[in-house]
Amino acid sequence: MRNYYYLIAGLPDITIDDSKAALTVSQFRAEVFDSLSGQDRKVMDLLRQESVCRGFIGSDLMEQLVADVKADEAPRGDIPPFMYVFVQEWLDDSWRQKAAFAEDRLWSLFYEYAMAQAGNAFVSAWYEFNLNLNNILSGITARKYNLDIQKVIVGRNDVAEALRTSGARDWGLSQELEYFDDILRLIDEPDLSQRERKVDLLRWNWLEEHTFFNYFSVERLFSYMVRLGIVERWTTLDKEKGQKLFRKLIGELKEQTEVPAEFKTN
Repeated sequence: MRNYYYLIAGLPDITIDDSKAALTVSQFRAEVFDSLSGQDRKVMDLLRQESVCRGFIGSDLMEQLVADVKADEAPRGDIPPFMYVFVQEWLDDSWRQKAAFAEDRLWSLFYEYAMAQAGNAFVSAWYEFNLNLNNILSGITARKYNLDIQKVIVGRNDVAEALRTSGARDWGLSQELEYFDDILRLIDEPDLSQRERKVDLLRWNWLEEHTFFNYFSVERLFSYMVRLGIVERWTTLDKEKGQKLFRKLIGELKEQTEVPAEFKTN
């Protein structure tokens, strides 16, 4: 395991409540990437590839990707392999057999790819945590609004299968996942903006807990870059516009979102 003492020792402290990010994600990446080993670059590069799922892909690159898929060309080095598969499914419409929304299918492909390709137990666990977190929230919503749970759960791990098939009130997960109850408590928050912030806080705390003993490793750098992204995202939001939007959305809901009675514990 390679240590990056000289990189990590000089990093400014950050908290989720910072009003401004100490560095942008791009600045941090530019500062550390050339100093990483080849394997550690692959680990850190998963964050760049993840950004593709959030829509950060140039139109020229996307057009080239579509052209390559249509011509049955091999994926280019700057194209994440899971994107190549997604475009194939998008062009022949086969993604509809696997997800309710194209975006869900894209994330499913990414999580599967990231957990398999990370070559790092911490990073694989991080992406599985995010997969489980999002799936459990989707499962609760599906039950509340009588949606087809089969179409909103993504991925193929044990938690995803339990959500798809179990009839138990907690899907048999409360004893399996230490953070299951923490996720349920998020649903008590009626303000969608605050709920999203609490989701990010849960993610932030997971990172800090699981890198507590990783002082100068790539895991610490990976965690720092993720947390920078969280701070950067919140500091770039227009708070006033965001509050107005969320109030409007809440007003349009037929009922406030809360933990279903069958989930509540004494």
